[in-house]
Amino acid sequence: MHARGDAPRAATRDDVARRAGVSSAVVSYVLNDGPRPVADATRARVLAAIAELDYRPNATARALRLRSTRTLALLVPDIGNPFFAELAKAVQTAAFARGYAVTYGDTEYEPERERAQLAALAERQPDGVLVIGGTPGTLAPLQAAGVPVVTLDRSGASGALGPAGEPPSVGIDDEAAARAGIRHLQQHGHERIALIAGPEDSPAARARRRAWTELVAPAVGTTGLNALVATADYRREGGYRAALQLLDGGGAPTAVFVSADVQAIGALRAFAERGVRVPDELAVLSFDGTSEAEFTSPPLSVIRQPLDAIAEAALGLLLDGASPRHVLVSHELVARASCGPHRD
Repeated sequence: MHARGDAPRAATRDDVARRAGVSSAVVSYVLNDGPRPVADATRARVLAAIAELDYRPNATARALRLRSTRTLALLVPDIGNPFFAELAKAVQTAAFARGYAVTYGDTEYEPERERAQLAALAERQPDGVLVIGGTPGTLAPLQAAGVPVVTLDRSGASGALGPAGEPPSVGIDDEAAARAGIRHLQQHGHERIALIAGPEDSPAARARRRAWTELVAPAVGTTGLNALVATADYRREGGYRAALQLLDGGGAPTAVFVSADVQAIGALRAFAERGVRVPDELAVLSFDGTSEAEFTSPPLSVIRQPLDAIAEAALGLLLDGASPRHVLVSHELVARASCGPHRD
């Protein structure tokens, strides 16, 4: 009998063995699915004893034996960004289906914070680490410790997202996807298409800007591009300030291509405050395809990134060693009210 207030003693593996009439080793074989086979009838007795005694194996000890924690880590630049939040959810869902838990870290776009978190993960030895974006050179501690790592949301083209020696990666062809969005605006009759660009240190933002320059420069001239571009961070406030800059810059755009949905949400507020009607006076198309883009006013036309496909491909690279090491997934153009009807 235990003293008042004491918790009941937890069942042990030996308790299960006694209840099932087997050795502790046989209980271990059932729990770990080996290394020796167990007869079906014996396995059934062991499982029944486990259920009756509510036996719960020590997860930490089991992880040490199997050299597996069944835990993955995911680093995101900003969990407040709807795209990163939805991608994190897709990763968590895909990992859960494989029997893995996911822990999160938010780097807040700070390289030093990213390095510190990656160094800590190298010591804790999760089964794998997924990094959205990532700063060049920060993954060395993980690679040195032998922790598998895959990067997500990496810009690429022609089937290769990075040079030899880089960690496996998953992403879309940002340049091709941006071209699709800008051409859609051009098909609506727009020539003076402004750009709300992402941060200059972002490979994806640079790829989207290259596509915009390539397609818009022939219509407005190289010098005319300056009044049609505003650079901002991937936040609502950044999009808001960039939109005001475009309205005050004298470029007189009839459409705006926005590098991220989160920026477009801020831009729509700026346009509304200035009395600019979307899409009647200004068409807007953004990049990412988050659920928030469906509920803006008007709903945003978007280049959608396939988050479930990105998550599945990343876990395939991380856990299965799938090939190729650098995976490109397809984007999708989703037309909504923010582009308006085709213009003559």
